[in-house]
Amino acid sequence: MDKLEEYRKEINNIDRELVHLFEKRMQIAIEIGKYKQENNLPILNEAREREVIEKNITYLKNEDYKEGLKDFLNNLMNISKRVQKENFRVG
Repeated sequence: MDKLEEYRKEINNIDRELVHLFEKRMQIAIEIGKYKQENNLPILNEAREREVIEKNITYLKNEDYKEGLKDFLNNLMNISKRVQKENFRVG
């Protein structure tokens, strides 16, 4: 197997893990949406979103990925909010 194929195989394995984690995160987002609906809370919590981004940036070992991670997390949180809205029709 050449080096490119080895890299692609590794990417495929990482993608499989990401899909598993994505599904797990969406299930938790649904539970959060349920909680918010039961407690009359809005879906959007800007302070929490900023906190999530700031906290996760501290886990980076390579600061060159900072803006990409911010984009990734913003997209992930937007999908989570959409899932909550679709499942619970809350604020």
